Amino acid sequence: MKKLVLSLAMVLGATFAFGQELSKEELKEQKRQIKALMSVVNDAEANLQADPVGAANALRPVLVNSLVNKDAYVWYVSASAKQAVIANENNKRVEGASFNEELLYSYTYDLGKDLAMCEECDVIPDAKGRVKPRYAEFLKMSYMQQYGQFYNAGAYYYGNEEYNKAYDLFKMFIDTADKLYQLDVMPKDTTNVPVAAYNMALCGMQLEDYAKVLTHVDMALANQQMAPSAFRYKTVATIELGDTAAWLELCKEGTALYADDAYFSQSLIQYYDSHGEKEKLNALADDLIANDPNNPLFVYLKAYIPHQQEDLDTAIEWYNKTLEVDPNYENALSNLARCYLQKAYLYSVENSSTKLSDKKKIAKDKEVLNGYYNQALPLLERLRNNCPEKTELWLTNLINCYYNLNMDAKVKELEKLQESLMEE
Repeated sequence: MKKLVLSLAMVLGATFAFGQELSKEELKEQKRQIKALMSVVNDAEANLQADPVGAANALRPVLVNSLVNKDAYVWYVSASAKQAVIANENNKRVEGASFNEELLYSYTYDLGKDLAMCEECDVIPDAKGRVKPRYAEFLKMSYMQQYGQFYNAGAYYYGNEEYNKAYDLFKMFIDTADKLYQLDVMPKDTTNVPVAAYNMALCGMQLEDYAKVLTHVDMALANQQMAPSAFRYKTVATIELGDTAAWLELCKEGTALYADDAYFSQSLIQYYDSHGEKEKLNALADDLIANDPNNPLFVYLKAYIPHQQEDLDTAIEWYNKTLEVDPNYENALSNLARCYLQKAYLYSVENSSTKLSDKKKIAKDKEVLNGYYNQALPLLERLRNNCPEKTELWLTNLINCYYNLNMDAKVKELEKLQESLMEE
C-alpha cells in the first residue's frame, strides 16, 4: 500500500475554507484534490483482500478530509477494510492460531464509527434534494455480522480499564440490536441489551462521568439480577449531578424496592436528620420498622429522634427496644447510658437546693442518683468489653459512673488510661 500513501501525500498541499468563494484556479485545484483522494479510496477498495490493514491505514487521512468525507462510498470502503481485518483475526482465533487481540478489537471500535458515518452520509440528499441510499443492504449485513463483536470488544476494553471505549462499544451493541429489530432481522433483545446497558453504567461509574451512567441505565433495570445495583448507580449519579429532588424520590423508591441495600434508607435518614426534618424522619422510621422490624438501625432511629429533642423517657424506651433486637448495638448502648447520666444530671440540678440538714431528702436523692448510675454502668462496661478500642463511646462516661458510685480504684485505673491516650 506504499503507493496509496504517497499518492495521498501529494494532494494535501492546499486547503479551502467552507463558505469561501473560490477562484477558477482554486476550483480546479479542489477538483484535482477530490479526484486524487477518491483515487486513494478506489485503490484501497482494490486492495481490500490482499492487504486490508494497509488499505485501512491508507484511508485514515482521507476520513478526516472535509472534501470527501461526506461521501458514503468513502466510509463503505473504510468499513469494508476493517471488516476484512476483523474476519482474518477471527478466523485465526477459530483455527487456534495466534491472533492479534488488540488489532481485532481496535478495528472493531473503529468499524462501529465507520458504519455509523456510512449510514449518516448515505441519506444525505443530492443536489436535487433526493435521498437515494446505496449501502442499506451492506449496512444491514455488517450490523448482523458485527453485533456480538461489539459486545466482545466492549468487554475487552472494560477489562483493560479503557472505560470510554468500552462505553462506546456497549452503546454500539445496543444501537445495533435496535437497528436489527427495526429491520425485522431479529426479535427484540431483552436478554443481552440490559446487560450491556448495565455495563455502560459501570463504565460511567468508573469514569465518574455521571451523565454517562444515566444514558442507558433504565434499560439495565429490566435485568432482575442487576436491577438493584443499576438502581443504586442511577441514584448516586442523580445526586452527583445535583438533582436533589429527583435523588430523594429515587431514595424513597429504592428503600421500598431494595430494602436489603442500606444506601437508600441511610441516605434518607442522613438527609432528613441534617435538614432538621424530624417529622419526615420519624415517619420514615415507622415505615422502615413496618417492613423490617428486626433491623436494629431502624429501631434505633425511633430512639435517636426523641433523644435529639431531649425526650429522654421515650428515647430510653426505644433504645431498650433496640437492644432487644441486638443486645450489642454499640450506639444504642452508648446513648442509653448517656440518657441515664443525663437524667442523673437533671435530677441533681432540680434538687440542688436541698438543705444539708434534710438528711432524709439527701438520702433519697442519693438513692435516685445511684439508680441512674447503676443503670448506666453495665451498659458502659459492656461497651468497654465489646469494643475496647472505641474509647469515645464509653471512657468519659464510665469514669463518671465509677466516680459517683465511689469506686475509686476503678476511677484511677481509667484516668491512667485516659492520660495515656492523651499522650499518644
